Amino acid sequence: MKLCFECSEYPPGTHGGLGSLVQILARGLVEAGHQVRVVGLYDAAYAAPDYEEDNGVSVWRLRIPASRWGWVSARRRLFLLVRQWCISGDVELIEVPDFGAPAAGWPSLPVPVVVRLSGSASFFRSEMGRRAGWFTYRLERASIRRGDFILSSSRYIGARTRGVFGIRQEPDAVIYNPVDLPDHLTGAGRDPNSVFFAGTLAVKKGVVSLVRAWPEVIKGWPGAVLHIWGKDGEAPEGGSMRGFLASLLPAAIAGSVHFHGHVRLEELLDAFQTAGMAILPSYAEGFALTPLHAMAAGCTTIYTTRGSGPELIDDGITGILVDPDRPDEIARAILSLLQDPDLAARIGERGRHHVEESFSLPVLLARNEDFYSRCLKEFGLRRHQRRGEQVHAV
Repeated sequence: MKLCFECSEYPPGTHGGLGSLVQILARGLVEAGHQVRVVGLYDAAYAAPDYEEDNGVSVWRLRIPASRWGWVSARRRLFLLVRQWCISGDVELIEVPDFGAPAAGWPSLPVPVVVRLSGSASFFRSEMGRRAGWFTYRLERASIRRGDFILSSSRYIGARTRGVFGIRQEPDAVIYNPVDLPDHLTGAGRDPNSVFFAGTLAVKKGVVSLVRAWPEVIKGWPGAVLHIWGKDGEAPEGGSMRGFLASLLPAAIAGSVHFHGHVRLEELLDAFQTAGMAILPSYAEGFALTPLHAMAAGCTTIYTTRGSGPELIDDGITGILVDPDRPDEIARAILSLLQDPDLAARIGERGRHHVEESFSLPVLLARNEDFYSRCLKEFGLRRHQRRGEQVHAV
């Protein structure tokens, strides 16, 4: 197959899950014998070449002009390039994300357009009890509806996205996002007292609840250390979230919390192999790769009861689920693992096996391939039927 992904977060930039997902999937598809292109829009200052080959994946980065309406001309340029590839036969199927509404306004193409639901801006705002801006909402709804096929990253996000946008069509498939398993686990150097959080410093990620829970953790286990990885965000009242979080900590325990900023995924994956546990009490997740990355590294993981959390983790078996609104519950979960390292080790081991069996690239790559093949066949049948109807009408 000749596949094209629209992605404006393709590494090496320090992006989140979307770019990592596309890179993992694209590399796997190339290794399986398919041709894969990735194209997206980037700021002029983005530190990566306009074109490169990444393990056989052809990557185009189109720069957004600095003018006020530069993003409009950049989106048009992207579509014209994709349409050219479709007409020339270089692309047989296009996949776009729901975030960013890349397919809004696209006219018909001779190839199927797949929309992968991973979490639009409107979806996340709805999860936090807020409304998206009118313009963003309309663009995202138009982009999702433009898809010839809809692929959801979890059952939860498929159902919630339908509700947010009033879409009648159910997803054509639910396929979880794949993760790469580490080539090997170090097996040494894991600090049982270290607690890791990874994610943007934002309220929706549950980091405020975690920091509010931390004094209770230190009270029950004075040797615990919290490592917070992720780029700074905006505090509830404005300003730096990192500064706001630091202000919540009593002076006596401030030294037990370390902020590491935003790092490359590779560095974070190595860090997970040294952590005693990962704690990710998010409020809003359609499907998150971070808990799976932690579990794949053998790191015992505490995740969220919200969103797709119960789809990813069997509570008390492959991980622990907590309510992000309950700092006391978060503290108890952390302390239960600090006080019982054997329990933590068992959960960590079961978590790694769970990822290997259900979320690894070898397992999910085949499901994506089968889905793309089905889309190509069904799209071809639809085009054939439409041509037949047009001939009959004449």
